[in-house]
Parts: sequence; C-alpha cells; structure tokens
Amino acid sequence: MKKLLQILILLIITSCGSMKNSNEIIADEKFELCNKLRLESRINNLAPDNSKPIYNQNIYSLFENFLIQENYLTEISKKGYSQLLDKIKLNEKKSDLIDKFSSELGYDPYFGFSPNTRLSCYGYLFEQLKILDKSSWQYEFCLAYNKFESVGIDKENYDYLKNAMNKIPDKKFEKIVYRIIFLDLIYFELE
Repeated sequence: MKKLLQILILLIITSCGSMKNSNEIIADEKFELCNKLRLESRINNLAPDNSKPIYNQNIYSLFENFLIQENYLTEISKKGYSQLLDKIKLNEKKSDLIDKFSSELGYDPYFGFSPNTRLSCYGYLFEQLKILDKSSWQYEFCLAYNKFESVGIDKENYDYLKNAMNKIPDKKFEKIVYRIIFLDLIYFELE
C-alpha cells in the first residue's frame, strides 16, 4: 500500500511538472507571436517606402549583429548586455553608431524599434490569455522592469534594469524574443 501511494504521489508530481512545462511552452509561443505581430504592425504602418522587408522582419537580429561587429556588444548573454549597459551609462559610445547602422541598412530603421510597448506582450500573457500567474519568472521580470521604469528610464538607474534582466532564466535569454526589450531600450539610448 505504501509503495502504491508513493507511485501515485510521483505520478501527480510528474503530471504537475509537465503541465507547468506545457504552459511555459505555450507562453513562449504566444509571446513570440505577440512580438512578431507588433513588429509587423509597426512595419505595415510606419515603414518607409525605401525599407527592405526582410531587414524589417529581422531588425533586432540585425541590430544585435551590428553591435557585435562594432565591438560594442561583446557576447550574447546577460553578461554581454550588462557590459553594454555599463558602456552606455559611462557614455562610452560612438557618436555615429546609429547613423552607421542606418547607413548600412540603407534607410532609417527607427520605426522598427518600439519605445512604448515594452511590457505589452507580457501583459497579454497575464491579463488576456491568463497563461501565466504570479509564480512565473515573467511576473517577477515585469515587477523588476516596472521598478526600473518607476525610478526613471535613465542611465543612472541601469542597476534596476540589470536586476530585471537577471529575472530572465539564462535559457530564455538565449532567445532573441526575450532580448528585444533591451534592444529597444539600447537603440533609443544610442540614438
């Protein structure tokens, strides 16, 4: 009987773990889709006639690669992004960096970056889809990012931003969709 009870408990724990994993997979998929749709909306509404559609759809990857080529971003990791934020904070930036990026693209990519909807896709997962709750890392990230915004989106408050970044699991940070929020901010800080 005791053995049977142990097996039953193990099955319950395993099924709860797989439910959490499936919710996480669904949350990742919906989060990626939300960000993709928001970018497409900006492209459709704001893209200049001389812009290149394939560049527009990959603007974040192109910008990140550009930052690496310019030796401004040293690695795609939390450590690399943290070091980049330190460079920005210390005004160790090339004054023409964004102009050079625009020149390489052949148009001004300003419309591709979003200063106003940074947490909206997280909100979509919580409020509309109700996939996530207060126990998720996304919720902790949003709280920490809101703290950064509440003290002022300013270079002097980057420690709050780094704290928010550290709420994102390393495996998730490997996906560009979870770095977009930082790339938006970095683009506007370098502009």
